[in-house]
Amino acid sequence: MKKIFRTGFVSLIILATMLLTSCFDYVQSISYKNGQYEIYYKLTFSKIIMALAGEEATEDDLIGEFAEGGPFDESEITEVDTDIEKGFEARISIDPKTKDADEKSLLPKKSGNKCYIPFTFAKDFSSDELGMDDDESGMAYVMLSSVKCRVLVSKKIIQFVSRAYFEGTDGAYCSVPFYDYGDSFCIEVPLPLLMTSPSYRLDRIVLETAGEI
Repeated sequence: MKKIFRTGFVSLIILATMLLTSCFDYVQSISYKNGQYEIYYKLTFSKIIMALAGEEATEDDLIGEFAEGGPFDESEITEVDTDIEKGFEARISIDPKTKDADEKSLLPKKSGNKCYIPFTFAKDFSSDELGMDDDESGMAYVMLSSVKCRVLVSKKIIQFVSRAYFEGTDGAYCSVPFYDYGDSFCIEVPLPLLMTSPSYRLDRIVLETAGEI
């Protein structure tokens, strides 16, 4: 996925801001049904923005980059291709008792009054991974200040949430907003946080409730 973002990334986000639209959209959800965890991912890019920035991401780029070294087999990833966006979505059902390390890495973990939700998107958005210098990183932070990644967590996994955050060192944490969507909670992760917060553990979101889960 890194190669899709690296070339022309700054020009891409400037154009996105000028046109008052997001250059990409990320959704992740996890639910529990019929004794299985149901996990869904969707990442799409604006065709208009990518064309204006001179980016040409093929289906093989999008699907191959995501599948390479990741938890999904390519057979579980399907193309999204509409008039306005292009990308992929992936669905997988996982047995809670799975012994597969890749599958286990996608499952929520509970301890006391905390539920840890894996957030696999963060690793591709550090300034180093995108090949940006300090000036470019600062510009990207400003341009992407309103872009959010959405993570949906079913209430069958956690019924009540009092706060959501990323853990830091020495007891520090970075709160992120969450909303009650009825059957699930929606956690919104600001994209700039993923680019500028090396002091936080960004590979998982902590959902905390008042009592023990």
